[in-house]
Amino acid sequence: MIDIVKFGAVGDGVTLNTEKIQAAIDAAAETGETVCVPGGVFRTGTLNLHGVSLHLEAGAVLKASEDLNDYPPQDYVHNELGVLHAMLVNLGHDNVTIDGSGTIDLSGKSFYDTSVKNVPESRVPFTQAQIDECTYPIGTRPSQCIFFHNSKNITLRGIRVIDAPCWTLSFNECENVKVIGLTIDTDRNVPNDDGIHFCSCKGVIVSDCNISSGDDCIAISGITNWGKPCEDIVITNCVLRSCSKAIVIGYIYSHIRNVTISNCIIKESNRGLCFMCNDEGALVENVRVSNMIIDTAIRAGNWWGNGEPIFMMAVKHDYHIPEEQNPHRSTDWAIRNVHIDGVTCIGENAMGIVGVGDNIREVELRNIDYTRKPSKNLALKGAAFDFAPGRTAVEVPEDCGLYIGAGADVKLENVRTRGWSVIHA
Repeated sequence: MIDIVKFGAVGDGVTLNTEKIQAAIDAAAETGETVCVPGGVFRTGTLNLHGVSLHLEAGAVLKASEDLNDYPPQDYVHNELGVLHAMLVNLGHDNVTIDGSGTIDLSGKSFYDTSVKNVPESRVPFTQAQIDECTYPIGTRPSQCIFFHNSKNITLRGIRVIDAPCWTLSFNECENVKVIGLTIDTDRNVPNDDGIHFCSCKGVIVSDCNISSGDDCIAISGITNWGKPCEDIVITNCVLRSCSKAIVIGYIYSHIRNVTISNCIIKESNRGLCFMCNDEGALVENVRVSNMIIDTAIRAGNWWGNGEPIFMMAVKHDYHIPEEQNPHRSTDWAIRNVHIDGVTCIGENAMGIVGVGDNIREVELRNIDYTRKPSKNLALKGAAFDFAPGRTAVEVPEDCGLYIGAGADVKLENVRTRGWSVIHA
């Protein structure tokens, strides 16, 4: 291994070590060795991995700079977040491992005014406790944190990643990705500090992770390349806690297929398991979900979701996407061949399945146990489903535990809603 200290890096938490650590990485790129971060707090700006692996020893902290000037623009433009400014970047290089028992501290709160909260319009006034749950106002920040693009054979194992200013881990058009045994812990008032995004990837395993995030914990989409599917995804043995959606499959024009999710616990999340498809041009198919516990708690603020443990939406929500990004393709359905079996739901709102016409097909819910619990925040958006960023509105009847929209092809077997109605619109 190549030790960054031998290249002059100083782990005092103050010295900016970008050039020293990058020199160690560049040397490792020539020899094929792994770069070692020893015990200490090593402050740094953007590092380009160029296919080099990192090992973080016990007590090691790779600490992101608090100065935006230390994140120069990279040669990549993200469809949603614009020009890439990141801490760790790997563009077009294969065979990278980041492992160990150390920490990557992304210094997220340093890019926000934490004394102010962004309080949205509401049907009722916010209490102080509800204001405390709102986001900090979005300012200038690194647009991504740990960013992989067009890379194969990527493994992240064992490390802890904390305090992201925006998306924590982002994998884009990557293949054979493993994220195993990570702890991701971000500030729950920071907007968009999602845990892990997989965009147009193939062959992904996420297992044994503990993720607490101020936005989605795990998102599967095609945001960075609407024309390329995200497929062959396994998520298992994780504990997830989200201010928005713990697991979200699909978004706008994404094509997602072949996903299994099992043995996960979702707790204190604004929404549990979510499927999102635009009414045209999108597709989510071949999904199996089993052996889950989902517990939702509605959070005040500009978070998507409204306490739904399980929610499927196949409605128009591409209003904010530039026309040049629209792939102008058609699909015979939006959501198809989804089987959810063996899930305990404790929710502050009903479960929902809502599409347009008959664009939701072959959905099966089996062995679902649903319990409604009281909510201190349901009145903020009202007894309704949240279709953000779309404009669809569906009021949820007071006695509803599961709402199935007109035209949706849904089979139910042993679905227990404990006195709350199953309503077919």
